[in-house]
This record gives sequence, structure tokens and C-alpha cells, in this order.
Amino acid sequence: MKKYIFISITIIGILLVLFSSLGITQELNDADTVDAMLPPCTVENGVPFVGEDEVTCYWGMSGEVLEIPAEAIAANVGVEISWTKSGVWIGIAEASEADKCELKGDYYECQKESVNMIAGGPNSNGEITWQPTPGEYRFVAGGDDSQTLQQFDVEWNYQASLKSTFAIALLIIGLTLTISGAIFWYRTVKN
Repeated sequence: MKKYIFISITIIGILLVLFSSLGITQELNDADTVDAMLPPCTVENGVPFVGEDEVTCYWGMSGEVLEIPAEAIAANVGVEISWTKSGVWIGIAEASEADKCELKGDYYECQKESVNMIAGGPNSNGEITWQPTPGEYRFVAGGDDSQTLQQFDVEWNYQASLKSTFAIALLIIGLTLTISGAIFWYRTVKN
């Protein structure tokens, strides 16, 4: 029976060594281009002065939640978001910030300056670099006050790899289990 326990420990050790080696050398990445759109502004006709319309514009928040799982704590993750259209911006907010906004079908309409950004926002100048931590997030779009509907392309990409300290710890544990299991298995076979 001991022999099988030590064989199992050795196999687990070998798997940890392989996993940590792959984690150091392999990087996950993906990229895409998506359409972003600002919510339409509301226009109130100028009363008592005709032609003095009052325009109120909003920020738009995604209906979808981006969830970064707790396991991401063991990874180095970098997200880059960029766009070329002037007068618009993208930001990232915690998903709970949607409570400050009104649901409008598949997106939230937010009063300007009502949402706290953790990355990007009005001063982002066409790009965001973000290192996410575990949690739930939503994307926010805003821009210059304009009555015309503004739609623009947003390019994003991410890279993720295992943190070197985590990979080294797994490698050490894996080597220790492999060597210990092999030594104890050899001793039980020899006796």
C-alpha cells in the first residue's frame, strides 16, 4: 500500500513540475475590436427662448459584467484598450457602480461624473493599460457633449502568464514531492 502512496506523490510532483514549467514559458493572449457607443443625449426645447435648447449627455456603462476570478491572483495579467476617435473615452469601473445608473435595455445610462473609475476615464487620451485584480467590472464610455450618436471602434488585447514567484514555488514543491516519492518508493521496493 505504501508503494502506491509514494508512486502517487511522485506523479503529483511530476505534474507540478510540468505545470510550473509551462506556466513560466507559456503566455495566454487574445485581442479583438468591438463597437462602443455613447448613449444619446436628451434635448429639452428652449423655453422661453426658441433655439436655446438644453442638451444633457450621459455616460454609458456596459450591461455585461467582466469577472476576473480569484485564481487570477496567481497570474500577471495586462489589458490594453485603445481607440482613435477623438472626443470620446473608455473607462473601467467596479460592477457595483451600476447601482448609480439607470438600466436602458442592454446598457446603463449614467449621469456624468457619477461613476468612480478604477482605470481610464475622461483623461485617458485614447488608451488604457490596466492590471486587473480579482473582482467584477464594467466598461464605461463617455465623451464630449454632442446631440449626435457617437459610435467608435475599441481595440483590446490582454496577456496573462503565471507569476514567477508562484511558478517557482510550484516548481520547488513539485521537485520535493518527486524526489521524496521516488526515494521512499525505492526504499519500499528494496525492502
